[in-house]
Amino acid sequence: MTLFGLVAEGPSDHAVLENILIGMFEDDISDEITPLQPIRDATNEDEIKKFGGWYKVFEYCRSQDFRDAFQSIQYLVIQIDTDVSEQTHFDVKKTDKEGKKLSPEELIEKVIDKFKLSISEAFGKEFFDKVIHRIIFAISVDEIECWLLPIYYTDKIKESINNCDYKLHQKAGKFEKNYKDYDKVSKEYRKGRVLKKLYPLNPSLKIFIESVLEKNITP
Repeated sequence: MTLFGLVAEGPSDHAVLENILIGMFEDDISDEITPLQPIRDATNEDEIKKFGGWYKVFEYCRSQDFRDAFQSIQYLVIQIDTDVSEQTHFDVKKTDKEGKKLSPEELIEKVIDKFKLSISEAFGKEFFDKVIHRIIFAISVDEIECWLLPIYYTDKIKESINNCDYKLHQKAGKFEKNYKDYDKVSKEYRKGRVLKKLYPLNPSLKIFIESVLEKNITP
């Protein structure tokens, strides 16, 4: 049984998640990580994009493929950015009833609740209760690029949770939103000592890593 299955917005997110998981276990566990959503064997970037995106993450989590994945995958990692959380079908507001902006922790909790409800509605409470302990949520506030800023910045920008794509490009140089380039810009996280030092600087990355650690997973 493969250790991790990745359900994410795109191949670039797969690359970041893989490098983080490798750094956490301080071992090349690439063979223990399987991309489930989107497909990575598409023939071109346009085809990959067609099957990617935040909407496809929700769609996958209500599909038979999602249900079947638990037969061969020990833990499913579900990744999604919160930058578009207020769009139709995502429907998670970034503010409370008084209009106050939610903290990253509060926003993540609401997004996770959205997924839990969606999965429970799709497959029933019995199935949900059986698999929920095997789901790890990687909710990136506001986007997964924010998780990479601590690699490239030493000032307060390293803790940014907005405009992170722009800020990352300012320091990491020219790169495209694909698996190969994001593998390169996130490769420092493959080093356990680097990851341990930097992950507490970003609140949503910290929550993801701690949610993995609490599972006491052994490769």
